Amino acid sequence: MQEANRMWASASFVGVLIIIGVPLWWKTTEVYRVALPYDKINAFDPMSHFISSELTVLANDDKTAQDIAEQVEKAFEQSDVIKLKIKKQVLSNELQHILDTVADEQEALEEVGASFDTKKHNTFYLVQRKPLFEDVWVGGERVAFFRDAKAASSLVKALVHWIYEPSVLSGARSETADPARQIRFPSGPGFHVVLSVVHPKPQLMKVEFNARDAVEDYIGSFVDEISDLHNFTLKSQWLHLLEFNFEAKEVTDATGGRHFAVRQDRLPLLLTRLEERAATHVSERPTLNLALYIVPCEIAPLVLYDADNKRVSSPVQAFMSPKWGGVVLGSPSQLECQEKLFKPNVNLIMGTFLSQLRKLLGITDKPVVPGAHLEPLRRVTPRRWERDSLLRLRALDQLASAQASLASLAKLLGEISNIVINDEVGASINLAVDSIQVAGELMKQGDLLAAHKYAQQAFLAAETAFMEPSLLALLYFPDDQKYAIYIPLFLPIMFPVVLSLKNLILWFRGKPVLKEKTD
Repeated sequence: MQEANRMWASASFVGVLIIIGVPLWWKTTEVYRVALPYDKINAFDPMSHFISSELTVLANDDKTAQDIAEQVEKAFEQSDVIKLKIKKQVLSNELQHILDTVADEQEALEEVGASFDTKKHNTFYLVQRKPLFEDVWVGGERVAFFRDAKAASSLVKALVHWIYEPSVLSGARSETADPARQIRFPSGPGFHVVLSVVHPKPQLMKVEFNARDAVEDYIGSFVDEISDLHNFTLKSQWLHLLEFNFEAKEVTDATGGRHFAVRQDRLPLLLTRLEERAATHVSERPTLNLALYIVPCEIAPLVLYDADNKRVSSPVQAFMSPKWGGVVLGSPSQLECQEKLFKPNVNLIMGTFLSQLRKLLGITDKPVVPGAHLEPLRRVTPRRWERDSLLRLRALDQLASAQASLASLAKLLGEISNIVINDEVGASINLAVDSIQVAGELMKQGDLLAAHKYAQQAFLAAETAFMEPSLLALLYFPDDQKYAIYIPLFLPIMFPVVLSLKNLILWFRGKPVLKEKTD
């Protein structure tokens, strides 16, 4: 009887341990992981995305319209990143007469805008206009004028190198950074633009420069036109007593004048000094830095020299650092040094900053196209077709970045099983996946604004999931540390349980139970 009680006690202990203890331990130590769409993420291909764009050819006759359309279609038929939906139409006799009689291209643009919707995003018009001084004329609107069918070659080159830039778009969706991508800032919900006026010796000279008005009038007007892409915050500040040793050398000009030469490879050290004092990291958004450095009179005028000791030819001494910003060196004249009053040329300086800002945001410099004329910018705002180019660029860029983040995250979560995937991370990943699919369809349809909106939503959701702190919660408690804790804790308990199981099996089979040896 005593042996039976002992066996039933052992059996109850083993039963409690197995039926209650093991499931309880399993439930309390399991890692919570939301189901994720791994199949959809693995099926993503950034190189498969393309954008459809509407192009309308308006010519004086059917043959000219057909010839131009065929040349353009042939030039873009191999492109897998931009697909043109080309339409052909003959101009009315009235509009032909007006376009051939008005002397100014701006008046001609107004006439075209009155008859066609040139303000619609992702559209472009090729319009025949005979009185041109070049074969092709491109202005700030979504219109290009061409003289006749013989202008097809120049017209195609203008579309490739100025309007659509398929090589830049291909670089945006590629994993390898092209030259344009190496310069421009990466995608984001917004940017913090800071204009810093650096005056190293305020006690020796007064500077009249209204930084706040300059930011609002020039930078503010520019970023307002691209508010569809990003949100911008503007700030201006003065930094005094920030001196820098340019190691400038005095050089005598051929005319008998003098200037001070500084090598360009010395300038990155100036950026380090500016970073120490500029306090540009107060915002969570990436910061676009624009700095006007007031050159002290003892080394003015300061002139930049390249690595070959050749003078850099430029009306403004300035340089740009990719993904950081730009710096303009403001040198006072000899008369201003004598009067101890420096009045920088606001138009020249802010025009230089705007040129740098355009490159940093993704608007590339346009190469010369033989036979084509690109009207110079007459306002601080970007051209309308440049805004379309930015929308295409950022949509593809953000989709590629979102897909890369999701692929990396899916690989990480698949390889490390003890990473917690909570509901918030799962919701962000699913939102990113759905937004990528919607954005891809909208780009195929040519709805550029909506496609950019969903692409940005996918980018932000993917970044939120990738940077979620809860993913690291259990990474500081790896499996080897678990075993180091569990073995000393459970081995002394499980050893007698295993031995009891052996005796229980023998007892239930009616065989003699092993007796413990006693002294």
